[in-house]
Amino acid sequence: MAEYKISRKNNEDSFSNDTYRLSPGNDQTLAIINALRSKEDCFVSGSSLAKLLGISRPAIHGKINKLRDDGFVIDAVRNKGYCLIKEPDVIHGDLLRDYAKKIGVAMEVLYFPVIDSTSSEAERQLSRGREGPFAIVSSCQTKGRGRLGRDWHSASAENLYLSVVFEPKIPPQALQNFTLWAGIQICRALQRFISSAPLKIKWPNDLHCGDRKFAGMLTEAKIDADNLSSIILGIGLNINSNPAKYPATICKTATSLSAVSGAELSLSEVAATTIAAIKSAYETSIHGAGSESLVDAWKPLSSLEGSLVTVIVSGQEILGTASGIDSSGALLLTTENGTVQKIHAGDVTLKK
Repeated sequence: MAEYKISRKNNEDSFSNDTYRLSPGNDQTLAIINALRSKEDCFVSGSSLAKLLGISRPAIHGKINKLRDDGFVIDAVRNKGYCLIKEPDVIHGDLLRDYAKKIGVAMEVLYFPVIDSTSSEAERQLSRGREGPFAIVSSCQTKGRGRLGRDWHSASAENLYLSVVFEPKIPPQALQNFTLWAGIQICRALQRFISSAPLKIKWPNDLHCGDRKFAGMLTEAKIDADNLSSIILGIGLNINSNPAKYPATICKTATSLSAVSGAELSLSEVAATTIAAIKSAYETSIHGAGSESLVDAWKPLSSLEGSLVTVIVSGQEILGTASGIDSSGALLLTTENGTVQKIHAGDVTLKK
């Protein structure tokens, strides 16, 4: 099964950070965006926008200029109005929330242009009384968290850094397949953006395309008495970044969705799609939604199936062929002598 970081709830913990600023929603800005998007490649008059919002045309002009500052490319022609040419290259809070609403994401989405860690902010929000489910999204993390205590390179605004929070109030053992289902649902959801190559999962927490990683997940849980008080699934997802510009330590092993597809993707749309996929995984793994088995869903998406791998378990190296997973999510490893070992936690490396 997938690995998790689990801790006991500690009410003495306190979080405060005034450095990172939430990007608030703006209904008027969103109304202008939707009006322009509904008339793609066509002009929308300033007077019609003014009437829609109940404000003056000079005020509309000011809001259009603010959208331009935010990265929207908007053409303006006298006596014709405004035409949306291109959405921002980076995540835009209002656009993100609009995509989320339109695909049915029933949770609050909080966007921070810069944050230390989306999962750290999720913890802070929980400590202040915000109730799950909710999502924390950022364009840049200064202290991204990876598996096994590793740092996650997350300084590019061309990528997505996201944590989704749930408060299931269920026994801890019910958590065991959540990350695996998240990988399955995310790969399925993002595949529609990528036609050139299949997206795969490297057990237990990494998403791959070909032999390169484009995303990593980390699930963290807090236990209160005998129940899970909260689950935070964090993911770093390389979307529009150029792998040639990655740090030397990862530039040969990592990729991005745009590098695979050959086209730039909408960061806000991909973010909303990923949140929806994680919510679907939660419903499947925690509440048993759907009739599909984990084993059947996993097999076509595994990047390790039939491959020779080494697994580090408690400092010991085990060599074998990856043979799928069992119903608990454990990796099945067929060793050289033909025995099958169940690996519940470990660091897996593909043998070249």
